Amino acid sequence: MTRSWRPLLIRLGLGAALSLAAYFVCTLIGLYLPLAVLLAVGLTGGAALWIIDQGADRADQLHTPALDLDVDYALPHAQDTRVRRLEDLAYGAQPRRRMTGRGLARVLGEIADERARDPEAPDLSPALARLIETARRPDAEQHPVGAIDRRALHRCLTELAPGEERDR
Repeated sequence: MTRSWRPLLIRLGLGAALSLAAYFVCTLIGLYLPLAVLLAVGLTGGAALWIIDQGADRADQLHTPALDLDVDYALPHAQDTRVRRLEDLAYGAQPRRRMTGRGLARVLGEIADERARDPEAPDLSPALARLIETARRPDAEQHPVGAIDRRALHRCLTELAPGEERDR
């Protein structure tokens, strides 16, 4: 047996011996107590004394890091104010919000103009070029820009910045 179990066995044996001694003393006096109850009390007392003697190991205190409330901790691209502005505008391009589909298409046009400065950038797809040209026309009643759903916006942004976004 290992050393760590020896003190437990000694205390359990002492508890059982004390309970047997108590049983015989009670029997001599004329008080008849069940032996099983006295043995259970003796063994429980021996185990309790062993637990008190050994003590419980305490875990090291955990130090949680300070909470970072800055926006950039979760989104690495949130440091760019243009991206945050586009995200805010895209969120606002819902029905009855402050930005229309035409405004969102104009912002996509600004991104396309900035992308056009790169000589190696490929040409825009016909659908995206048509959307941007329609949004830039001053006569909004004659050439309406339809609603830009999430899938179409994702396609446009992926086309405008092909290396920036990764599949998850």
